[in-house]
Amino acid sequence: MSFLKLLALTTNFVLLLNMSLKIYFFKLSKYSFVLTFLFLSHISFSQNSLNTFPAPTQRWLAIGDLDVGGTQLTIEALYKRGANGNIQNIISKHLDPSNVNYLLRANNFQITTSSGFKVVNSSIPVVNNVWYHIAATYDGASIKLYINGCLVADSAHTGTIVTNDLVSAIGTRAASPGTDHFRGSIDELRVWNVVRTQPQILQNMNNLPNPTTETGLLAYYKFDGNYLNIQGNTTHDGIPQGTPTFDFEAPIILVPEITDVSILDASCFGYSDASITISAVGNQIQYSTNGLNYSSDSTFNNLQGGNITVFIQSLEGCIISKDTIIGQPTQVPSPVISYNTPLCSGDSLALSIDTISGATCFWTGPNGFTCNSFDTIISNATAIQTGDYSVYLMYNGCYSDTTINSITVNPTYNLITTQTICSNEFYTLGNQQLNQPGNYFLNLQTIAGCDSIIDLTLIVNPSYSFTRDTALCEGETFTYYGQTLSSTGVYQFDLQTTLGCDSIIIYNLIVFPIPSSPILSNNSPLLCPNDSAIFEVQPVVGGTFAWTGPNNFSSVLDTFSFVAPISSIGNYFATVTVNGCESPASQIALDILNIYTLDDFDFPNVFSPNDDNSNDVFELDDYFKTCQEYTMYIFDRWGNLIYTQISGGEPFNGKTTNGDTYQDGVYFYKLSYEKGDKNGFFHIVR
Repeated sequence: MSFLKLLALTTNFVLLLNMSLKIYFFKLSKYSFVLTFLFLSHISFSQNSLNTFPAPTQRWLAIGDLDVGGTQLTIEALYKRGANGNIQNIISKHLDPSNVNYLLRANNFQITTSSGFKVVNSSIPVVNNVWYHIAATYDGASIKLYINGCLVADSAHTGTIVTNDLVSAIGTRAASPGTDHFRGSIDELRVWNVVRTQPQILQNMNNLPNPTTETGLLAYYKFDGNYLNIQGNTTHDGIPQGTPTFDFEAPIILVPEITDVSILDASCFGYSDASITISAVGNQIQYSTNGLNYSSDSTFNNLQGGNITVFIQSLEGCIISKDTIIGQPTQVPSPVISYNTPLCSGDSLALSIDTISGATCFWTGPNGFTCNSFDTIISNATAIQTGDYSVYLMYNGCYSDTTINSITVNPTYNLITTQTICSNEFYTLGNQQLNQPGNYFLNLQTIAGCDSIIDLTLIVNPSYSFTRDTALCEGETFTYYGQTLSSTGVYQFDLQTTLGCDSIIIYNLIVFPIPSSPILSNNSPLLCPNDSAIFEVQPVVGGTFAWTGPNNFSSVLDTFSFVAPISSIGNYFATVTVNGCESPASQIALDILNIYTLDDFDFPNVFSPNDDNSNDVFELDDYFKTCQEYTMYIFDRWGNLIYTQISGGEPFNGKTTNGDTYQDGVYFYKLSYEKGDKNGFFHIVR
């Protein structure tokens, strides 16, 4: 540290008095001066540390039953180990792992909670005869271990701290003196029932002012020639065991700090020729400019100008950062290229950049172009001047960024063209839509703004378009140019003429449904031949009918009649046609009930009128099934006429007119009809 900085740090400081070392600070004018006086005492020191290095007898302090309960705790101390060995207790309140209220050693902290026993180790090696500050905290969720104010371990743990009735011991284990004995010096030992933060630990590693007013402080031992608990609770004043002695007071533990950053600025903007040197205090400091890679070398070269954060890391892992700025000259401005546009073949290319006093420019470009003028002209530019033009500036030995512009020398055109279109197309020439053959001219500019003339000869070939209406019946198909059509719709066939123009044929196809079979009716059966037969079909809108039947019968009427001879008996068929689609045929029969003559039959010769509803009457109408008129005369065997029956009359039932029953026996009949008479007999049998 420079003398002036040391003076500045000591300005306005108070008197620091140490019985072994006294330093007085005086402010005089602009600077402070440091005077150091050394006083030695062969009797004792007013500020000391506790020395427990083993002698022929034990050396430790008993401080009573100092429990820390709940879920918050901090134990901290300065210590200097005088001999190797990890099992050396700085302060202990335990017998075994089942009841560790707290146990602080040079390299770890141990505690037992309702969740179990826990040991948290430090990764920092302990060097004999070197002073360290160690602190351990527990907050009910984790245990943190600090060395010289730096966090070196953080381990999850939960539960309520287990308490016990053991005596707390400084320098050993009270329940087993001589076991785990600390061999060295202890100072600034404190026991808290609150969790101290890292900033609080760093701030008070070397001293704790106003201990009697600190919240959560249970015990504090400075060992300034005594064993008192300067927190004020005399219950926990130290009681020496054996022959502990007092040693020199612990030195100031340096908090890692960046004290200075010296900077060599960059020579030009963006150049990587700057350097910095970091000055710092702390334990085995490492240095970094990115917080990732650390080195023991505090000087860093090949840096660019601008904002930078520097880092230091102590042996214990504390990382300190500081923001600073590496200076650099103002950036030489990048030139802005100006040139004329549009640039057409034959034009002059005018290049320019803003003039900067004291600066030199350097141009390069296509076809070997170089120049050092701020403004320059290339006459009669052609396609070989197309390309990238670059320029940069030099000012006070520093260079600007290079500016590059791509410049195109655009061609001009006189275009003669012949185009062919079809009559259903248009050719676009500028804002004209052309559809007629002929010669056309257009003066225009290219997209780059250069003149261009188009001389167009337009040829127009014919194209065609036809529309055809076609109908099909359901189930029928129509095939055209390989496409089979069977559904109602509009079908377009895009064909081409031999000249390549469209020939469009559009089919408007309607597919009509097949009508349902017609519903037929007639007056069948007829009673007699030559009766009038009447046929009807239920009307269908737009429908026409076709009838067929026996004897080559045909008709197209929906209602008709005719005289029906016996030959007209049979099935009659009819279809209906709607929109040219014919329905399936419907069928209806014509029958005549009485088609026989009396010449066709032999008469029955027995009937049994016994009222059993079977063969009880002599029913000729049902038997003969004829429409011929007749008269039937019935005689008994003596020739007496007993009954007369005419066509359609009451049939003979074997009884007299007054209801008496004729005897069983033989009876005679005479049947008279248009062709003559028939005679015979029959039997009545009951």
